[in-house]
Amino acid sequence: MTSTDSLAQNLTCIDCGSSYSLGYRLECAKCQGLLELRYDLDVLRGRGPTLFAGTGLWRYAPVLPIADPAHRITLGEGGTPLLDCPRLAAQLGVRRLLIKYDGPNPTGTVKDRSSATAIAAALQFGFHATSVVSSGNAGSSIAAYSARAGLRSLIFAYQRASAPKLLHMAATTSDLVIYQGVYDDLITHWDRLVEERLFFDCGASRNAYKHEGKKTLAYEIAEQTGWQPPDVVVAPVAVGETFIAPARGFGEMREAGWTPRLPLMVAAQATGANAIVRAFRERRPITPLKIGYTVAEGLAAGNPGRKGEWTLRLLRELGGLAGDVGDEEILATQRTLARTEGIWAGPTGVAALAVLTRLLAQRQLDPAQTICVIVSETGLKTEAEPPSRQGVAFDAESLEKLVRERLGV
Repeated sequence: MTSTDSLAQNLTCIDCGSSYSLGYRLECAKCQGLLELRYDLDVLRGRGPTLFAGTGLWRYAPVLPIADPAHRITLGEGGTPLLDCPRLAAQLGVRRLLIKYDGPNPTGTVKDRSSATAIAAALQFGFHATSVVSSGNAGSSIAAYSARAGLRSLIFAYQRASAPKLLHMAATTSDLVIYQGVYDDLITHWDRLVEERLFFDCGASRNAYKHEGKKTLAYEIAEQTGWQPPDVVVAPVAVGETFIAPARGFGEMREAGWTPRLPLMVAAQATGANAIVRAFRERRPITPLKIGYTVAEGLAAGNPGRKGEWTLRLLRELGGLAGDVGDEEILATQRTLARTEGIWAGPTGVAALAVLTRLLAQRQLDPAQTICVIVSETGLKTEAEPPSRQGVAFDAESLEKLVRERLGV
């Protein structure tokens, strides 16, 4: 066993427990349940964290499902900062606040983690084309990683995606198609084409190889805290990839004896697309929603499907929490984070911090704990009106007067 070998053993149904070899399979043949990748945890127990070598996402190759190192494409994703935020912590009244900021990833989003493992799997299984239906970030990320791998990509992008995201997609994809209407409607039709294997499935609904890349969030957070993970981890949720994958990662490390505890997992949604939060709060199954526009574009899923059901199951099994916030709260939190800690993040990622703020105000979380928020995207792809470009002319006297007034000196 070397630091480059994958410990992946099989695909296992999360519902009936049926096991399958490591092929390209999207659901259980017996019950149509979702599949998760299982690893040889005995090796993890025996070797410990010394098993990992190198940098970035592929540092964690032993707990990722790509066997051939030649297929492990990269644009330099992973290894993003875990930022201590003392001023914002003081403002929120918590003992310690950590931001796991994935904005520095190559396309500015956490989705680069899942794109790396998705496109590597596409190579592993001999596909020549990829496709995804996207509200923005997933499309630009899959397009970039497909280009890096030399694969064709067919990207379906929401017509209201921000201009910077559309520009990025158009520059990197083989084919960009702008769609009208609701994501949930198109994804239903697109999923039928997945069955014909016309392309590698890079969607968020079923592909275990895709979301596995986001599991590295948990491994990085644990390693960056000296294998003493935070008490609480808050993740933004659409269908649940960025919740499920880290939860599984923390579970693997706990089972291997690397960490002393599991963090409390919190799912954060936008109020306009909060099907999972509603079901959790009302203690019932998920009811799909008809949704409109939200500034948190990456959270705009009214029907989270089976991944959403998996997220809800994990919330209940792990004793987690869930919350939602509206667009005004998200945008206010975006400004607060930028001015308080210098982190200019996008609304999708900031939604998790806004939910944390609300849960603290509702006294649902203990402020004496160490809390980590996954802020999943940069703000540099946000579409917003810039400040006024009307300039002011200065002479020496007026410039000094303004500086003294503004700085209070």
